[in-house]
Amino acid sequence: MNEINLLSLIFEVIKNPYTIGTTIVVIMLMNFCCFVANYRKKPPMPKKAKKASAPKAETKPAENANTSQPAENAEQAPAGEAKE
Repeated sequence: MNEINLLSLIFEVIKNPYTIGTTIVVIMLMNFCCFVANYRKKPPMPKKAKKASAPKAETKPAENANTSQPAENAEQAPAGEAKE
């Protein structure tokens, strides 16, 4: 076989769609294998501390009325106990 026929045959093999498809699949498979072999999980990121919300400057009048009044009968027993 002379060189011209050999080059023509090689060119036809390279031009073949099966050869092109197989080459693409092999390259993708090799890239995936290298990715899996070199994969390293990223270290976890430290979570940022949440800022506490500022206390409210104003309170509702209804809340103030309930909390500021003392008990009317301090000598009264709690609701569950009966006085003897």
